[in-house]
Amino acid sequence: MVRSFRHAAAIAAASALSLATLALSASAADLAGNCCADLEERIAELEATTARKGNRKVSLTVSGQVNKALLLWDDGSESNAYVVGNKNDQTNFGIAGDAKIAPGVTAGYEIVLRLLDNLSDGVDQTLSRGDTGFDLWQAHWFIESETLGKVSVGKASRVTDTAPEADFSEAGVAGYAGVQDVGGGFFLRRKDGALADVAWGDIYSHFNGDTANLVRYDSPSFGGFVVSASWGEDDIWDAGIRYAYEGNGINFEAVVAYTEVTDEGGEPGRVDEDTVVGSASILHEASGLNFTVAAGQKSNNVAVADLDGVTRAQDDAKFIYVKAGWIAKLNALGPTAFYGEYGVFEDFISAGADAGVVASLASGASGCVAAGAACRVTGNEADVWGFGVVQHIEAAEMQLYLGYRRHSADFDLVDGAGGAAGTAQLEDFDTVISGAKISF
Repeated sequence: MVRSFRHAAAIAAASALSLATLALSASAADLAGNCCADLEERIAELEATTARKGNRKVSLTVSGQVNKALLLWDDGSESNAYVVGNKNDQTNFGIAGDAKIAPGVTAGYEIVLRLLDNLSDGVDQTLSRGDTGFDLWQAHWFIESETLGKVSVGKASRVTDTAPEADFSEAGVAGYAGVQDVGGGFFLRRKDGALADVAWGDIYSHFNGDTANLVRYDSPSFGGFVVSASWGEDDIWDAGIRYAYEGNGINFEAVVAYTEVTDEGGEPGRVDEDTVVGSASILHEASGLNFTVAAGQKSNNVAVADLDGVTRAQDDAKFIYVKAGWIAKLNALGPTAFYGEYGVFEDFISAGADAGVVASLASGASGCVAAGAACRVTGNEADVWGFGVVQHIEAAEMQLYLGYRRHSADFDLVDGAGGAAGTAQLEDFDTVISGAKISF
């Protein structure tokens, strides 16, 4: 009986194996005949549940971030808190892609929309709600060759865009060289409590080039150096060089760029200015210590009529910004970045201020009629210092941040005869920004 059972089991196993082989053969034959149709159907199902694109030759990537914060401020007379979009690295989303044309040659595109969501540089003491809507930040195509470089056409970054923003601190979301991006819309407050007709953003800027409708060329990297040039908007051209190094536990980047803007639309709106701006940053990976410096100078080549009737050229506006940081590994969430910063901005207003501005800055009499009365502004200086911390949460591509700044300003005023008429008596301005950025 046992031998018969084993014999029957062997026959059953052989039969099952034969049936499985026949089934596999039939399945293989069927797969050979219908695999493409089935695959196309499956791809269609997947595309129906994901981001669509018009063809399968050019890639499609969707990315962006949401960055919202609480902005607390105190101008010496009034204090308040607003929920804002953080202009340091504002909410945006974009699509990008590329396709291979030939070995070493690709073509691609990029479209980026920035959200105007009550931005931190647009709110002030009298309006707790800034602009809303969207800003088309980028919309261009490019062709890139590994040996010849990259050409971009459309709305794209000028060469001076990010030139003052080399920064390895991992804390730029809380504070970076563009100090006007947090609180720049607020008006200066006089010691007597009146608001001046000057905003903080009028007296400092890091001369970033932003974007424009242009043609841009970037060379291939030669020993870490990339040379770039751009021209657009009929009246704007930029040129610059960037160097990057990574090795021996050191990250280093340096950028310098020059831009010239001319607008022959006629007075009084004519613009004719040139700017040199740059930055450098270094990080020691083992210790997390880092240091950043940015500086720039802008020359306005259009003379203006001052309030005393004399036509004068404005002084060159200039700035220097330094930042020291430490990136520590204090927890399992991700790096913790600490930083301290200091910036000086000079002569953003040195000639051509209107009577309302002068009167709003003068604590006493103003006007070009009496000796000792403030007639015009001959220069100014703004100082900014601050510190903060950013906690990176790597599992969620998130950054939690907290940054404090104190802003101070002085203006040089003269009377109609050119004699000193004192300095504007102004309150300091304090800001705290705290929030989170999450990327996707």
